[in-house]
Amino acid sequence: MALNVGTNRTRKQFPALAAAMVMSLAVGLVMVALGVNALANSNSVPLKSASNPNPGGSGDQATIQQMQNQISQYQAREQQYQGELDQAAQQLNQAKAQIQQYQSLINALQDAGVIQITQDGRVFISGGSGSNSSVGGGG
Repeated sequence: MALNVGTNRTRKQFPALAAAMVMSLAVGLVMVALGVNALANSNSVPLKSASNPNPGGSGDQATIQQMQNQISQYQAREQQYQGELDQAAQQLNQAKAQIQQYQSLINALQDAGVIQITQDGRVFISGGSGSNSSVGGGG
């Protein structure tokens, strides 16, 4: 019986070991392929030209001036957008204040018994003779 258990264990270990070796080999091959590709890539910038730029060239100065102009334009646009955001925030705060005033008015009218609002959104206005009339709502 003990021999039988041992052979089952060996049978299960072999496929697992083989799969691990195949996966390791595949990962290794991918790493080698990426390394070879990086070494053979002709689109990379040579180190010599990257570390030795042409200082003070007139073309460089024109490019720098263009970029500074673009930065100034972006900063002006950012200030414009910030102003618009501030204005929108102010309008939002005003709208919130108005909504709070309307809610206070509706609550006061309900407390005084002038109006009743049902759960489905219908509004009933109390008349002087004790009759109710419905305004708006679902129905």
